[in-house]
Amino acid sequence: MRAIVFAALALAACASPAGGAPDPAQLPQHIREDLAQRDAALAEPGVVTVGINQTADLGEGLRVRPLEVVEDSRCPQNARCVWAGRLRVRVAVEGAGEREVILDEPAIDTPRGAFALVAVSPGPWTDWPQNSRPPYRFGFRR
Repeated sequence: MRAIVFAALALAACASPAGGAPDPAQLPQHIREDLAQRDAALAEPGVVTVGINQTADLGEGLRVRPLEVVEDSRCPQNARCVWAGRLRVRVAVEGAGEREVILDEPAIDTPRGAFALVAVSPGPWTDWPQNSRPPYRFGFRR
């Protein structure tokens, strides 16, 4: 019996999309459109996109690595909120230690130059299908 359960789980894992990413076709249209807009913002010229524990090389020795999302209190786009919320990320800045950056806040100065967190995906929605929210991706710019 255990062998059957194990085989079923193994087959289910093989059938899921690569990397655990959600199948975009299974997402509601409004979320697919939002993800496409966020992907476009992450692909803008001068924006370096990375995930948690990946290093963004912003040039001239400025390297930033997101360590963790400290706060994501952004108001879901399909909700009404009193406060817009914010997204705070703890990052390691090579040669300057750890810092906290906030989405769309002014640039952070470091000995190797300034940088800002300018884009994040995915966006906040109240109706993400269960287990379909993709991992965070962050866009930094000098």
